[in-house]
Amino acid sequence: MSQMTIYLDPDTEKKVRAAAQQQNKSLSRWAREQLAKAAGVGQWPENYFELFGSVDDPSFCIAEELHPSLDTPRENLCSGL
Repeated sequence: MSQMTIYLDPDTEKKVRAAAQQQNKSLSRWAREQLAKAAGVGQWPENYFELFGSVDDPSFCIAEELHPSLDTPRENLCSGL
């Protein structure tokens, strides 16, 4: 993980320290979470969940369930246990 140095004016530093303390987090953790949130890291794209069911194509369907007898025979890797 890389390190970063940022310079804050005194008023901003005071607010950042208070916010981190209020959330019981270190300054580094609080800043990392805020930067990740602002960068959209780990977030779903806007309107992502509205896409569900939006494709109207008959070829997109639930596949027929295959019978288990069509499976490839399995090798027992734990023989002797």
